[in-house]
Amino acid sequence: MSAIKTFHRKTKKGSVVKVVREHYLREDIHCGRESCADCQPFKQSSDSPFAPKAYLSDSPRVGVSAVTPLAHYVVPDFGVVYSQLDVIIDPYFGCDIILMQTVWDEIKRNITVFSQIKQVMAEKRFYVFLNEYNKNTFSERVFGESIAEYKQRLVVSAAEWLQSHLKDIQLVLIVNSNEMKLKSESIQCFPIDKYVKSLKDCVNLVDKLADMSTTGEYAKDIKLIFDEHLGLDAIQSGIKSGTKYFQGKYYTNRLNYLEGFVMISRNGEELNVLIQGSLHINRAISDDIVAIELLPESEWTSKSDVVLEVNEDLEDNGDNREDREESVIFKKEDTSTKTPMGRVVGIIRRNWRQYCGVLRKRNENMNTSSMSNRHLFVPLDRKIPFIRIETRQYEHLKEQRIVVAIDSWPRDSKYPKGHYVRCVGAAGTKETETEVILLENDIPHMEFSNDVMKCLPKEGREWRLSEEDLVNRTDLRGEAICSVDPPGCTDIDDALHCKDIGNGLFEIGVHIADVSHFIKPKTALDREAADRGTSVYLVRQRIDMIPTLLSSDLCSLREDVDRLTFSVIWTLDANTAEIKTTKFMKSVIRSRASLTYGEAQNRIDSPHMNDDVTRGLRGLLQISKILNRKRIEGGALVLASANEIKFVEMDSETHENPNPEDQIPEKSEKVLKIEAKQIYETNSMIEEFMLLANISVAKRIYEEFPSLSLLRRHPTPSSSNFEDLMGCAKSKGYNMDTSSGKSLSDSLNKAIDPDNPFMNLMFRMVTTRCMTQALYFCSGSLADETENFGHYGLATPIYTHFTSPIRRYADLMVHRLLSHVIEYEAIDASLLNQKKMHELCEQINFRNKMARQASRSSNELHSHLLIKDHTSSGKPLEEEGYIIYVKKNALQIFIPRLALELSYFLDPKEDWIYNEFELTQQYLPLKYTLKLFDKLKVRLSVNENALSLRSKLVIELIEPFCVQKQPKEKSNKKLKKV
Repeated sequence: MSAIKTFHRKTKKGSVVKVVREHYLREDIHCGRESCADCQPFKQSSDSPFAPKAYLSDSPRVGVSAVTPLAHYVVPDFGVVYSQLDVIIDPYFGCDIILMQTVWDEIKRNITVFSQIKQVMAEKRFYVFLNEYNKNTFSERVFGESIAEYKQRLVVSAAEWLQSHLKDIQLVLIVNSNEMKLKSESIQCFPIDKYVKSLKDCVNLVDKLADMSTTGEYAKDIKLIFDEHLGLDAIQSGIKSGTKYFQGKYYTNRLNYLEGFVMISRNGEELNVLIQGSLHINRAISDDIVAIELLPESEWTSKSDVVLEVNEDLEDNGDNREDREESVIFKKEDTSTKTPMGRVVGIIRRNWRQYCGVLRKRNENMNTSSMSNRHLFVPLDRKIPFIRIETRQYEHLKEQRIVVAIDSWPRDSKYPKGHYVRCVGAAGTKETETEVILLENDIPHMEFSNDVMKCLPKEGREWRLSEEDLVNRTDLRGEAICSVDPPGCTDIDDALHCKDIGNGLFEIGVHIADVSHFIKPKTALDREAADRGTSVYLVRQRIDMIPTLLSSDLCSLREDVDRLTFSVIWTLDANTAEIKTTKFMKSVIRSRASLTYGEAQNRIDSPHMNDDVTRGLRGLLQISKILNRKRIEGGALVLASANEIKFVEMDSETHENPNPEDQIPEKSEKVLKIEAKQIYETNSMIEEFMLLANISVAKRIYEEFPSLSLLRRHPTPSSSNFEDLMGCAKSKGYNMDTSSGKSLSDSLNKAIDPDNPFMNLMFRMVTTRCMTQALYFCSGSLADETENFGHYGLATPIYTHFTSPIRRYADLMVHRLLSHVIEYEAIDASLLNQKKMHELCEQINFRNKMARQASRSSNELHSHLLIKDHTSSGKPLEEEGYIIYVKKNALQIFIPRLALELSYFLDPKEDWIYNEFELTQQYLPLKYTLKLFDKLKVRLSVNENALSLRSKLVIELIEPFCVQKQPKEKSNKKLKKV
């Protein structure tokens, strides 16, 4: 039987079109009850799209609810599933939940909700009832009926039919509020809060209820703090005008939570618009897509020159201090440097997520009897405001890391409202803080599913090459190939060889693990790798993109085993490194040596070694130096970030302490020490050939796929990006020419002070922070090749990633494209889709950003643990540091050995005079002036009473002078972690 389904939709051009589709109805749709005698069940192994993950039980939810104690199935509407997902999927909520197809289709529009439900469907016995394909439950939309009313009617009619069909099991409809209760005589209907509070052991669930109170209308006596957000129609109209409103993503200043910026496009140019103060921010949260209005030019000012962080350790007894702080920070001052300023007028799309943090300490002296369950949640991400939640578990949660979700931000509330989601663990432990890092950065870190593991070779570690695997591959097992990697590396992506072929020529090959041989498109393994996007490297922990069997064994190019590879082989002039020929091929290799950078360097330098591998390494180093010189001369930048450090754990009982003054805490089972990562010439050698391979592959795939190539670009920074660098250079008497990458590189090379050898490194660190982010992109998504394809930092017009497919999904995709180009394997048709390629690039860009942040956070965590280990005996840690930024109220101090940047707040303010032009702070009691890049000595200790890691570290200045501490009752905190 068929019916006609009619609806209207709006096209991209704004016109409305009528869509008519034939809709087929069935009589054999299963009700979901496992033992139903009237329905024909699907086999659990069925490939049918209608087959359920699990059936509903015969005695569901008996005695779990006080309001409906008999056996019943729960039927939530879409509003409940969307807004109360944390409740629905919680184990305490129970199982046997029917999702109507009408609701399920809406759920699939939200990938976050959809994926979370998919993960628990079988375990919690979610059953999708196909009501819109069921002859007994489908009906057409009637004239004058809104879409929302129609869908609600479909849900109710389906529930009523199921109730008559099931007979002895009650159906309970769950909605968000009393006002939304559905009218039905045969089925029960409850608001979600009433039903949850009727459940046994409901304390944890009640805390998870999202606040769904209306924020549209306010009583006359309610004091409104923020302006009303404009509706989407008004926003779109203003944006289309090109002058009234502008769209962009809001970013919070990492050093000042009451300031942010939005990058907009005006008159074809990018403009960085400053948003200052909570009223102008108007409830926008970092990463939200917002609509802004430019302020009159007379109101433009400069970016604030203060470091401001929320005082998370104050007890929850009022917010007036922050109001006073804001009025002082943003008071108008005469300035010659004006920045375009704006205000947020509307929210186009919220990008809220779940946040990790702690509950703010409750002031036990306050009369809080009427609001004893209301608490402020302090997110660990300093860019996120406090969140007001309700929980009856304060005593249990007050020293725990917890997860909270935002529900709304009404105009009359200084903070957004949210709800408690779950507890992560005890604050301060390495296990909990590492889990928090993974959650905060949305790093997938669950065990690989059974579906994924089934995609691996059945032979496991016993897998060996077959004759079929070698078809159309070049056999390079006779070449003197070796790999060079950091110590302890097990996921070896790349290996190289070099040999003198006479006539002043070298043959050089880069051989990359052929991961695409094991991971085929559209498999569970491929989908999982695409979702993870990249391997994540934390301190002493690696979270693989693909299962260990592949990453550390079958794909890893270990010595003395046959491995499948994708090779790039060049013929180069031995004296000029000019490329004569380039070949791409699928190959098989047998690495003769898996070397560390140090071992490779020792071979090169040893007068006693002259085997094929060693001679090849010497040739590689010779050519790499020429390639490096050419890149630098062409404008490639040599930048710097925090020193790479390596944390080492040792048993305290067996640790031999080389310095008797560095006491090891007796009670500590493990102590941490830091080892600097030594850099050899071989580090640069490997880098040069990886860059050369990536550039060569980028050119080749773009020739074949000009609109579908996956490339990587590094956009040229705008002039405004270099403001901090220009100010730093001017204060030190240098001029930075930022007109091109080449001129910037030349300027950096000249910024040398013989009396301060660290200064040039600091300039390069500041320059790194001025850079835009390198991004993956689909070549067909950008119009102007010459303007948009280039990589600014590498000074190359085209670039991609090819050399690390074990740990980067982008490289795996590039392998598939190149495999098609060399006619080894036809590309899967599903990959020849520009829109999908663009979406994939966005996904892996996000994952890469999160992975970098997680890695930095892991370093910070272990630096903190090292300081804690050192100072637990009562002795603070003394370290050398450098002033990397001079602010109005603080010095940003970089500690090279710990790779930490800390804020030293100047207290009392009256003792310091700030010079914004020379970037200095004069300490009046001693008439001593501290300048940018000055070397300092600081004392670090740990404040165990602080709530979060960034406020636990306490810094004191001890050289070139010691600042007198203020009495505790008058003193502000000396340090907050940046």
